[in-house]
Amino acid sequence: MRRRALSLLAALGLVAVLPECSLACEAPRWSSTAPEGGDTLTACARPMLFAMPGQSGDAPGWLVLRDREGWIRGVTSLDMVQTLDMPAEWDRSRVTVPLHADMRRGEALSPPAGFLTDRWWRLRALLGLTPADTEHR
Repeated sequence: MRRRALSLLAALGLVAVLPECSLACEAPRWSSTAPEGGDTLTACARPMLFAMPGQSGDAPGWLVLRDREGWIRGVTSLDMVQTLDMPAEWDRSRVTVPLHADMRRGEALSPPAGFLTDRWWRLRALLGLTPADTEHR
């Protein structure tokens, strides 16, 4: 019983310190902000280990939705960032990028809930368990 509790505590500790990696977009390839301000949607390229000459623009990436506090509220995996050329369609409850993503927006979260939601999306991205843009074509 004690070993199980320690394992759970260790797992929670690892989730708490998950890095943003390529979700922390230093130089977004595309971005959009909600008309009322606050939420942002950015396309971030993932590093490629190798690309043939002329194919460096074919990099895969992430489409990351953040709330006004900076917490990650949604992530969609992109096959190629360069194909993202449509404007985002914002409404109160959703943000949609035709052919790429449909993400749910929500009410403001408390700091603990924002932290947990942010870490949940980081973990899903790390494990490759995010929705893919191919689901919207």
